[in-house]
Amino acid sequence: MTSYKQIALPDVDALDRVARAIATEVCRGDVITLSGDLGAGKTTFAQFLIAALSTQPVEVTSPTFTLLQTYPVILADGAAAELHHFDLYRIEHPSALIELGLEEALEHVALIEWPERLQGYHVPVTLALSLALTEDGGRLLTINGAPTRWKVLA
Repeated sequence: MTSYKQIALPDVDALDRVARAIATEVCRGDVITLSGDLGAGKTTFAQFLIAALSTQPVEVTSPTFTLLQTYPVILADGAAAELHHFDLYRIEHPSALIELGLEEALEHVALIEWPERLQGYHVPVTLALSLALTEDGGRLLTINGAPTRWKVLA
């Protein structure tokens, strides 16, 4: 996947603004991946995105140990759906994804942390994001691929 765009995020508020902007365009069938080192802000981004899509206050927890958390959300077109938040850090073999229900999640919205653990398992990614910490304490968001339908990212 080629790099499409990079956005400097000086603080957590900037990460929140980007997540909320992306939330305005999330549709059924979207697969959003989040890459980056430990502590880069993947789960924080996920918390902001899920909060923006929720119709009521929701506590978003990291699925590091459960591997999957599911949240009811309202999409950009006003339709109700489920957002399946996966954390694949502890996945050792792609066959575990079948047990987790990844195929069913693709019918709604899937948010996948550590997508490199998919190890050849084909997933139709609609938006690939990568976060990196910067020396000044901010983050650098890299948008990979060519997400042409994401007007907010143009």
